[in-house]
This record gives sequence, structure tokens and C-alpha cells, in this order.
Amino acid sequence: MFRTARMVRVTAGVHAAARDEMVAALHEAGVIELQPVTGTRDPGTLIRPVPRSASVPEIAEVRSRLDRAIEILESVIPEPNPITALFGRGEMKRTSFTGIDAPSVLAEAERFREPVSTILSLHSRDIALGERMARLDEEEEMLRLLTPFGIEPGWLKAAELVEVRAGIIPDGECADIEAHLLENVPDLATAATVCGVGDRPTTVVTIAHPDASQKLDAVLRAIAFHEFVPETATGSAEEGIAAVREERGGIRKEQERIHSSLSAMAATHLVPLRAMAEELAIIRDREDAAPLFGKTETITVLEGWAREKDIPRITALCSSSSAGLAFCTTVPATGDDVPAAFDHPRWLAPYGFLTTMFGMPEYGKVDPTVFLAPVLVLTFGLMLGDAGYGILLALIAALLLRGAGHAPGTVRDLAIVLIACGIAGTVFGLLMGSFFGDLLPRVFGVTLPGTLIEPLKDPLSILIIALAIGIAHLNLGLCIAAAEHLREGKVRAMLLEEGTWFCLQPSAAVLILSFFGWGTFSPPVMTAAWAGAALGIGGIMVNEGPLGFFSITGYLGDWLSYARILALALATGGIAMMINTLSGMIAGIGPVFVIVGVIFAVVGHAANLILQSLGGFIHALRLQYVEFFGRFFTAGGRAFAPFAARRKVTEPPGGSR
Repeated sequence: MFRTARMVRVTAGVHAAARDEMVAALHEAGVIELQPVTGTRDPGTLIRPVPRSASVPEIAEVRSRLDRAIEILESVIPEPNPITALFGRGEMKRTSFTGIDAPSVLAEAERFREPVSTILSLHSRDIALGERMARLDEEEEMLRLLTPFGIEPGWLKAAELVEVRAGIIPDGECADIEAHLLENVPDLATAATVCGVGDRPTTVVTIAHPDASQKLDAVLRAIAFHEFVPETATGSAEEGIAAVREERGGIRKEQERIHSSLSAMAATHLVPLRAMAEELAIIRDREDAAPLFGKTETITVLEGWAREKDIPRITALCSSSSAGLAFCTTVPATGDDVPAAFDHPRWLAPYGFLTTMFGMPEYGKVDPTVFLAPVLVLTFGLMLGDAGYGILLALIAALLLRGAGHAPGTVRDLAIVLIACGIAGTVFGLLMGSFFGDLLPRVFGVTLPGTLIEPLKDPLSILIIALAIGIAHLNLGLCIAAAEHLREGKVRAMLLEEGTWFCLQPSAAVLILSFFGWGTFSPPVMTAAWAGAALGIGGIMVNEGPLGFFSITGYLGDWLSYARILALALATGGIAMMINTLSGMIAGIGPVFVIVGVIFAVVGHAANLILQSLGGFIHALRLQYVEFFGRFFTAGGRAFAPFAARRKVTEPPGGSR
């Protein structure tokens, strides 16, 4: 708990007949980080590398089709309400498949071939219809622009004696376009224009003898002429428009039928398709791991890292899944490539992600999570300091835990942490006499029992508490750093880097208290204080040189940084009191404004809860990351990445994990 988990190097071997069963069992357990076996063997060993599975390309192809079908079905179902998705927990039925190897799972996927083909076919047809609709829109626009000229679309083609062309000029003033055409259109050609209204382009129709066609083309290119190429070959433009609209209506009906069919298929096939895609992804992981294994004629060998406490479980899994046809050996972890993993009890595990946000500790080093958790909750509770806000925060976090946080992951961990923070805010709110600020005494004329300190009336006491927490927290970091130096045999480093501060702090406290008249000390104590201060400052200067002066001022700044606890506590209570005051003033205008005042109070307190919760959490974390971790913690460890089956909608064969 105080250090990263003890790791061991695991070597496991299994008879070829039971390989798939044992690999599947270890994959479901997620307790080993696989490493290449061939990379740890001598060239002359009997162990050979396992070739890449021939099933991987087929798995990739089948899964690609499934993923595409799932994406199509998800696009036709209504988007879930974000509030419901965040806080609600819908029914989730997990699916289990019987196969544990690639051939058997691919055989199970075969039964989805027909519905997947139908989904992809319907979608392809829908895309084609959409493209046709876009083309019809263009056709209708062309025909509409041709209508003022009274010409038939079928005339827009080259003939033996005359060529008729039509199109648009998107840019430029209509008068300028007409002047350009009048001046430059060659003999044996003529042009007519219809000016667009607003942003609409200018429409141009030209009639030319074939001998003038090339010159006319150059004139039109100069003004960015976009030529019409309509599909309508017979009849007038009006008749063509009517035909386009009729075809568009038929397409819309067909699209509605396609969407209805896809929606019906989503209701029956989306869940099993998601499950099958997940199962294929898991099998793909197993097949991709094969090149990490080694083999002889009859034995498959795998190696990797595991937590020492998981070895009994690994041994039992190897034995039970292979019917005794396996062995498992371990050696202590050595080298620089050992991964780091947490070894947290259940109550501490949710806080691990907060440590990894800063960085992963190196293997064998201090895991600061056990220190982070209680101080984070304590400082957040002091910063929030309101029972009403604390209760609301805990309730919201509990709903989040029931909804989006029901599955293991960061959201679940965050919800648990926020519940603890909400409870702390409630406790400190009771001690500080705050329930939505001064709502109780203002509205009901009562005060919270058990109130010890009110920040707005006695801010100095809160400041003293904050600074006391700060000095204790900083010295805890120094103690951890000193213990690490002694553990590594670095006595001189401990004396210069931490011992100097242990000497300087009490000495400085005595001198400051005496200077300001806040305390009286005997001459021997004062002499010891001067000597201790000189020794501490001297040690810092020896260790850091002239820059040691900035270490002293920096340490003072870090300590004073804990005064932010007072600042946020005052902000929470002060803003809440302001909201209550303004709400009362609004309600006091008249009976009609009572409802307005209540609405203002609800909205104001909701905004203050969000603001103060966010600010308190960020600043409480900052005190950990900057002031505390900076004393002893150096990130840089490689996180343990176990070979694990990540299931969301499926269960392992047999339904047990």
C-alpha cells in the first residue's frame, strides 16, 4: 500500500493440447503482462517462436463488417438523453459465447453474416439514393434557371448548324457580365442573360454557329461560366421539373422504408452484434499475443510480469484450465524494465487514477496514493465547508455511480471520490454552521447545532487550521523523502536535503514568535534557535549554493499556499450568503416575486455548488501535486499493462470471470 506492488517474473508452460484453455483463463483473469519469450532465450535453446496466427486477417475482416453494421444501426436509433445516460442505468443483458479459440468464435460469427449483409446492402442503397437526391436537386435547379428562356433542355447539345449552351456565372455584377458578353461575343453567336436576385448567380444562354464555338468558349471561360448538363432530354423545363419532383417523392418513400427496416433491425440485432464484435476483439487480442509465446514440439511457453500476490491465483488458473498439464515458475523482479502496479486496498483503489494523472511511480518507490486520499478529502471538505452543498454533491455522485459509473473505470472511481468529498463537505459544513450559507438562520431563525467555527466571523481560526495542515503536510513529504534516502543508504543527501529543513523550521518558529512578542523563551532556547537556524541555512547553501535562498522563499511560499483553504471557505460562505440576501430582497418586493426569489436562490446555489466544488477539487489536488509530491515523488514508472480481456457487454464462457 505504501509502495508499488512487488512484481515477479513468471514463466508458464502448457501442453499444446491445453494451450487455448490456459491462455483464455489467463486472459480473462488479466493478471500477467506478457513479454516475448524468444527475447529472453539463448540462440541455441530448443524453444522456438510461435508464428503469427493465420486467423488474424479473417478475424479483422469479419470484425470490420460487424463494426460497420453496428455503426449503421446506431445512426438510426435516437440519441439517448445525456442526463439519462450520465445518471441512469439501463438494463444491460450480457451475452456469453461458447468458443475460446479463433475457429470456434468465427464459426459463431457466421450466423451474423446474413443480417450484416442485409444491413450493409440497405445502407449502400440508402447512400445511392442520397446521392441521387443530390443530383435531382441540381437537375431541378438547372431546369428552374432555364425556365425564363423558354427553351427545352434537350436543345442543350451540339448540332450540325447551331450549338445551344446554358449555364451560370456565380460571381460578378450582372451589368458587368452583360457588358462583357456584348463586347466580346463573336459574330455568328449571341447570348442572353437573366440576372439573379440577391446572392443568386446570373444565368446565361448562348446560341452559336459551330465556327464561332471556340471563340465563344474562350469568352465564357474568362467569366467562370459553369455549363448546364441536364439529364432531361425531352419536353419543356417545366415538364422536367415535374418529373424530377415525382422521382424525388419515390426516393423519399424508399428511404423511409430503408430507415424503418434498419430501425427494426437495430431493435433485434444491435445488442447481439455488439456482443459478437466484442468477442471477436477479445479473440483478436489472444491471437495477436501468440508471437510473444515460445514453443517446443509439445509445450507452449509464455513469460511476463505479475504481482507477487497474484501468483497463487495464476498457479491455480494454470493448473485448473489445463487439467494439470502446465507448470508455473517465478523469479524475483530485476532490471530497469519492471512495470509498476498499485497494491491498494478496496477503499483506496478509487484514488489511484489521481496519482497517475500526475505520473506513475517507479517500481519499488513510494506510492503516494495512501497519503493523497485523506488529505484531499480533508482539504476539499474545509474548502467547501457547507452541509447543504456537501449533501447535494454526495447525492449527485451517488447517481453518477449508479449510472455511467456502474462499470469499473475512471468515471466510477471519480464518483466514489466525489461521494467521499461530499461527505467531508457536509461534516465540515456542520462544524462551520453553514447550510446553503446562512439559509437556516435567515429563513427559519435556527442555527446548526455543533457549530464550532464560522469562517466569515472567525477567519483567523480557519487560517491557523489551514497553515497547520500545510506545515504538517509539507513535513510529511520531507519525512517520506528522508526515509527514502536512508533506505537507499544516502545519509549525506538526507542530512542536506531534509535534515536542514527539520533543523531550520523549529528554530525559525522560535525566532519569529520571539521577534513579534508572541512567545517568550529562555536564553538557552534562543541560543539553540539561532544555532539551528544558522545550521539549517548553512546546510541549504552547501547543498544548493546561492540558489538555496530561493529554496527558502519557495518553501515559505508553499506553506502560505495552504491559505487557499481559507480563501475558498470564505468564497463558499460569502457567495451563498449573497445569494440568500438577493433572493430575500427579490421575494420582498411582493407576493408575485416570491417565486422569482426562490428560482433565483435555486439557480444561484446550483451555480455556486458547481463553482466551489470544481475550485475546491482543483485546489486540493494542486496542494498534492505541487506542494506535497514535489518533496519526494518522481514520476517515470512504466505502468503495468496486463494481458486482459476487456468486456463490457459479454461474459466469459460459463459466465464467470
